[in-house]
Amino acid sequence: MPNLYKLEDLEPIFKVGKQLCMEKQIPVTKMNMFQQYLGRLKKNIHMVIAMSPLGEIFRSRIRRFPSLVTCTTIDWFSEWPKDALQSVAVRFLGDIEMTDEVRKNCVQMVQTFHTDTEK
Repeated sequence: MPNLYKLEDLEPIFKVGKQLCMEKQIPVTKMNMFQQYLGRLKKNIHMVIAMSPLGEIFRSRIRRFPSLVTCTTIDWFSEWPKDALQSVAVRFLGDIEMTDEVRKNCVQMVQTFHTDTEK
């Protein structure tokens, strides 16, 4: 992407890239130094993109950017049943010392948080 980096941004990139080129015993050129940076970037970058899978906009994006499917991990989040929310809440609150009444109210509160957030 042209002009993505300013000149002062490239200095630290080339400094680290030079060291990596020397370690790997490859010629120290601007291209090789930048390639070392890109390799580290691809290895360590993590992005979260949230979109609704419903409608034409999603299908259009998938057609225009097929790597959204082929090069990513997709987590589909959908509505949880109330008994599943209850089971998870009971499990996570199980080790916390509290009365049965307080525990019951906390489990109910966790269920409410999740269902209300979804709405």
